[in-house]
Amino acid sequence: MELAIWLIPLLPLLGFLLNVFVIRQERASGYVASGMVIGSFVVAVVAFVALAGLPVEERRIMSAGWEWISTGALSVPFGIMLDPLSGVMVLLVTGVGALIHVYSIGYMHGDPRVVRYFAYLNLFITMMLFLVMANNMLLLFLGWEGVGLCSFLLIGFWFERRTAGEAAVKAFVANRIGDAAFLLAMLAIFANFGTLNFYEVPGTSEVGGFLERSFEISGQTFGPDWQPILIATGISFLLLIGATGKSAQVPLFVWLPDAMAGPTPVSALIHAATMVTGGVYLMARTHPLFEASPATQSWVMFVGVSTAIIAATAAVAQWDIKRVLAYSTVSQLGFMVAACGMGAYVAAIFHLLTHGIFKALLFLGSGSVIHGTHDTQDMRKMGGLRKAMPTTYWTYLIGAFALAGIFPFAGFWSKDEIIAHAWTHQDYLVFLGLFTASLLTALYMGRQIALVFFGEQRDPTYHPHESGRVMTVPLMVLAVGAIIGGVINLPVLHWLGTWLEPVLEEAPAAFGLVNIILALIATLAAMGMFYLGWRIYTNNAARIKVGGKDPAYRYGGDIWDGLEEAWYIDRLYNRTIVAGFKGLSGFLGRVFDPQGVDGLVTGVGRIFGQMGEGVRRFQSGYVRTYALVFTVGVVIILGFLVLAQ
Repeated sequence: MELAIWLIPLLPLLGFLLNVFVIRQERASGYVASGMVIGSFVVAVVAFVALAGLPVEERRIMSAGWEWISTGALSVPFGIMLDPLSGVMVLLVTGVGALIHVYSIGYMHGDPRVVRYFAYLNLFITMMLFLVMANNMLLLFLGWEGVGLCSFLLIGFWFERRTAGEAAVKAFVANRIGDAAFLLAMLAIFANFGTLNFYEVPGTSEVGGFLERSFEISGQTFGPDWQPILIATGISFLLLIGATGKSAQVPLFVWLPDAMAGPTPVSALIHAATMVTGGVYLMARTHPLFEASPATQSWVMFVGVSTAIIAATAAVAQWDIKRVLAYSTVSQLGFMVAACGMGAYVAAIFHLLTHGIFKALLFLGSGSVIHGTHDTQDMRKMGGLRKAMPTTYWTYLIGAFALAGIFPFAGFWSKDEIIAHAWTHQDYLVFLGLFTASLLTALYMGRQIALVFFGEQRDPTYHPHESGRVMTVPLMVLAVGAIIGGVINLPVLHWLGTWLEPVLEEAPAAFGLVNIILALIATLAAMGMFYLGWRIYTNNAARIKVGGKDPAYRYGGDIWDGLEEAWYIDRLYNRTIVAGFKGLSGFLGRVFDPQGVDGLVTGVGRIFGQMGEGVRRFQSGYVRTYALVFTVGVVIILGFLVLAQ
């Protein structure tokens, strides 16, 4: 099995290589790319079953691979592992990724660069699998940077569109900030623990990985009482910054809504099941460091809650069908990050898994809407699509119910577990913030369902139609997952919590009357807010004009404009940081470069030219001049010898 788990990342890598060097036809590229990811999913299921058959204390399949980097005290293997945490992540990445690949066959049909698209998609899956299966921090970082590169390529896939190119660059730059902190965290880990391996690697001289050693921090192994806490705080805070960039948290979330410029299946892949969950996975994987630092955990809670609220309020006012879902993704990631800050890592992973399913459903459903309305994304131009696109409508409605947290859909179980944890552990401010964000989620999903599928079509320039089976079948499969996904961690049973306990060291949460009351209040409130959003926009459908203001604008005014602009955070960056860099680059280009750099180079040349001109005057060709110079030289030498005595 140690060798077999290598097939999980290598099959998509093979698909990438075939699409780059061999395949040149659209149909073959889609079939090969999809087949490789489906094969990876099958191997992952087999490996997962084998892992489940091992004793609880031995549930870790590790393959040391080969020595990758060895210099001085640093020894890093190119090895992978499968444990309960990476196992569930692998199933999510390959399972949802396979459905997105199949869906892309229909969505990208006729695109002139479709072979390149499937090559990028396979490479993305490969890098994400290395991220979650790496047995050391450096290999995880390779996957981390790999998905960043692929996101740049996929977001800017339609590079002839200026918005796509700018969005790709924006995502790349924003993620580099977090990546720089991640690098510093790795340096600090190696400096303090002497290794980058997570656990002891069989067949090496490694005594123990840094996660095993990090449990010793509470025992003050490294020196005075304050030193272990300082080590844990510094490293975990740097990791938090890294996670903030990858998982699009405040203040680095601004790249993710603009990433909608890429193809819609890319949005589903990046923003649902894979890349943006990397930060949450990183915090769960390195949880001993976070648990050793209460200060960092407080920051994690603050970042998560503030992100959940800001993004949820922004989603309420968006008109682009995909931007609503993008801000929703940012908000739901805030729930996961806040759960990590409270130490509820099982709840965070639970919501990560269910969200990956129903958010992929919603993004692919939005792609079906865009495809069926001839590339229309403005919801003001839609309306009444439930009649022309019944399959898309019903599957999208299921995804909306799951995201809103309505019983008994998957999002109800996972999101309410986080909210309940905040209440039962007396984190009341966190509870209030997350509960508010949850209500706003139901509100904007009710609004979106009303704008897209109800009323009458507001733009008569297109004729909507249902998408083909290759696109609707993945929607149906994901819809089933959105309905029953909560089963994996039902209260009392706690299957996921029990499965992850060997890795996260977190006992399953108790379930009592308080949880039942909170669940009842939460689902009734979600249903009420969903209905409110639906009712407002169905009643005011006649007032919605293409390019016009939202009906709620008359109540909110400038505040509503602020929500539509996501509280002007993006504009603030553009007017300060971006404008500052542009001004600095303009100064360097107009003044410093020609006057400073060029002036220095040409100045040195001018000095040597003048020196050469002076020397040239002595080269007159007259013998008397050379005799004079010779005589002067002799006098100087004799004078020096006389004075030296």
